[in-house]
Amino acid sequence: MLRKTLSTFGLLVLMVLLTGVLTAAAPPPSTPNVTFTLISGLPATMNVGDTATVVVQVTSDQEFNFAQMLPTFYFPGRGVVAVQGGDHAGSGTSATLEITFTAKDSTADLGGAIPVSVVAGARYKGGYTASQQFDFMVTVP
Repeated sequence: MLRKTLSTFGLLVLMVLLTGVLTAAAPPPSTPNVTFTLISGLPATMNVGDTATVVVQVTSDQEFNFAQMLPTFYFPGRGVVAVQGGDHAGSGTSATLEITFTAKDSTADLGGAIPVSVVAGARYKGGYTASQQFDFMVTVP
């Protein structure tokens, strides 16, 4: 009897947890059509001290709560670094996001060209998020 009560209670708790998770991540009434357009990227070669700005245009057929772009690095703090930690825009259906990078030091000891990426995303009501990653290979002689 006690075992049946515990298993019923466990099933009830699991159902409540799953319902909460599924509700929190529910998309808006219809899934938005979002495009991430790379306006400018990183060059294949940068010299120490050079800067370049990655620009991504986010457009959506539905209003998003915010749009954001963040840098990612395979060798953080070495070779090519972001001048700022990312970019953020408030609610809307369009946003232009920018991150400026600086060539800090040579990438020769890291194997030549190194991977540098940015990830742009838009978050909607109900917790739905759309994102896209843009990858670059950059050499700093």
